[in-house]
Amino acid sequence: MLIIYAHPNKEGHCGYFLEQTKKQLQKNEVDFEILDLYEMNYDPVLKNEEHYTSGKKNIDDVNLQIQEKIKQNDKLIFIYPTWWNSLPAILKGFLDKVFTGGFAFKYTGKIPTPLLQNKAVIFTTSGAPRIYSRLVGRSRSIKVLKDDTLKFCGIKSKAFAVGNGNKLTDKNKKKIESQVVKGLNYLK
Repeated sequence: MLIIYAHPNKEGHCGYFLEQTKKQLQKNEVDFEILDLYEMNYDPVLKNEEHYTSGKKNIDDVNLQIQEKIKQNDKLIFIYPTWWNSLPAILKGFLDKVFTGGFAFKYTGKIPTPLLQNKAVIFTTSGAPRIYSRLVGRSRSIKVLKDDTLKFCGIKSKAFAVGNGNKLTDKNKKKIESQVVKGLNYLK
């Protein structure tokens, strides 16, 4: 199992999602690897030579290795905060540089064909109340990852979100613990 973690620290809600995910996977004796994008100093900036829609397909060694890890792990977990109703820039850049044409999808004529068959769980947090994120923001950060990216590439996924994430309360800890169990059950 491959965990993609996109938060600059391990404190707070995202860190608790990560901690609980690791705890449950270890309890169930499931092998996993964590790609902590911040610890890796992952460079999310798409360079001109990587701009595959312009016919340039230079994928650097780091991203080729990540693509290989995705191929080897049929189950993925994404943990990230929702900032400005969107993904953190580091995660968006990761998607741009890793989920490339020829790896994650291809075009047959003008029709996109997904190339991946993984299953994924998305855990995200927001400082806004969850109802606000759903009604006003329309859960955009989830839709960008779940529908616009993963589904397009053939990956089935389910998302879990916690709002009011300004302070890690006992109530939110219990909610996170419950969502981690549900999310990992989805991946079985």
